[in-house]
Amino acid sequence: MIKFVTLFFCFFISSISLVTSTFSAEYIVRRGDTLYQILGDMFTPANIIIINKRIENIFPEFVLKTGQKLLVNEDKVVFQLSLNKDLTLIGNNDEFNLFVTEYPINILETVISGEITSNLYDAIENMGENQELTMKLADIYEWEIDFFKDIRKGDRFRIVVEKKFTKGRFLGYGKICAVDFINNGNLVRALYYEDETTKGYFRPDGSSLKRGFLKAPLKYRRISSRYSHRRLHPILKVYKPHYGIDYAAPTGTPVHATADGVVVKKGYTKANGNYVKLRHKNNYYTYYLHFSRFKKGLRVGKHVSQGDTIGYVGSTGYATGPHVDYRIMKSNRFLNPLRFKSTSVKLPERKSSDFREKIVRLERMLNNSIYKMAKFKPLK
Repeated sequence: MIKFVTLFFCFFISSISLVTSTFSAEYIVRRGDTLYQILGDMFTPANIIIINKRIENIFPEFVLKTGQKLLVNEDKVVFQLSLNKDLTLIGNNDEFNLFVTEYPINILETVISGEITSNLYDAIENMGENQELTMKLADIYEWEIDFFKDIRKGDRFRIVVEKKFTKGRFLGYGKICAVDFINNGNLVRALYYEDETTKGYFRPDGSSLKRGFLKAPLKYRRISSRYSHRRLHPILKVYKPHYGIDYAAPTGTPVHATADGVVVKKGYTKANGNYVKLRHKNNYYTYYLHFSRFKKGLRVGKHVSQGDTIGYVGSTGYATGPHVDYRIMKSNRFLNPLRFKSTSVKLPERKSSDFREKIVRLERMLNNSIYKMAKFKPLK
């Protein structure tokens, strides 16, 4: 039960912890709480049953969740359903009313500029942004820049990104509209373009940043061993070729197919451990070794798309620690994955004029170093 005692405009609550304010108390739902416990001081059990049914009618997905915030006073309870949606109960045993209030989400286009002194994660965080933005940026450039290998001190970036707000609070990021990333002195510009049949990030000449192969099969990793024609094997203690890149990561980290393909081998050998071999277009093959386990449902003959999870990092076979050994083969010859560059697709000529028209504003924002924010606009 919630028992209210008013004293000097503060609420003192028996048995339930509340954050107090002048006119209402904020209650944080705890594990095991029910509507009967929360509303018992305001309504009879019979009315609580009616209230529960009405809530189900106007908001079927309603459920009390641990950590959910409630604002409570003598004749009103506000359930915060989400950051932009409240369910309000007003009244007493004689009369009560329920309604849902949905607050508008507003989008602000912002320009964020930064310089890397150690890594991208720290650079974003030091600017007061969160790691959601880091991951969005990494996803855009995953075909172009390896943020664990290619990043240099002094690399710079400028991002045009949507930020979502409601009730004066930051909700999260929307779409990244455009990016300039200067990596080791080379500018890679990414511009978002969308029409009825196409959406993605393109260079100013209309060529897609998306390529046939991802730069690497993991999002979180470090390189523990590189491609070499002569490497001292850490277990066998003899010099042997190492025709792959070892990406170290925690056991269980998802491993993704770097390109569309078909599973041609899935099995176990003493050296490779659990491994998968994929066949791709134009006589390319990729190998993924030392899995702890395979993705459920993966089988020989199954088609996989670029980015699909095919297994999880492990240390099966000849391995001194959890990692994935990633290899690329073309026409029976292994290639160095770090030097391999696949081709990208260009927008068809019929879309060129529309593309140029839509990116004018984005390029102007990137080119203007003084520009800080775009105009405020409501989300429709």
